[in-house]
Amino acid sequence: MVPKSVKLLILGHIFMSLGGLLLHLRIHPPSESLLNWWAPAFGAVNLFVLPFLFSRVSTVGWAYLVNFATVIAGTVGMAYFSLITWQGPITVYSIFLKSTFPDIVILLVKLPIAHLILLTMRPQGTMPEQRGCRP
Repeated sequence: MVPKSVKLLILGHIFMSLGGLLLHLRIHPPSESLLNWWAPAFGAVNLFVLPFLFSRVSTVGWAYLVNFATVIAGTVGMAYFSLITWQGPITVYSIFLKSTFPDIVILLVKLPIAHLILLTMRPQGTMPEQRGCRP
């Protein structure tokens, strides 16, 4: 049985994933380039696979790792895209408002959400010494 607090965190993760997927489909339509397919693929995994993995105690650790990997891939991809399409001088204004930095910050919110789900679903930890077992 999934606690109600975890259901709300999973729902928050679903909405963030859906928003990111729709944003990518609008900004980078997959029909325009083959390179535009990787972001929706990660978005689809986050939207359709991870909620099921997060809702089971036995797979929540894998969901946490996959979420972490997709966030890192998205951060690197967006930073790279921002750097190769940069125009004009580099200022604080342009970094914060004319680059992909705001999108990266929104994406990074998925990390603490996943961490809260992991801590709620597995409060005893995963290491043997945290469960009271001796190695």
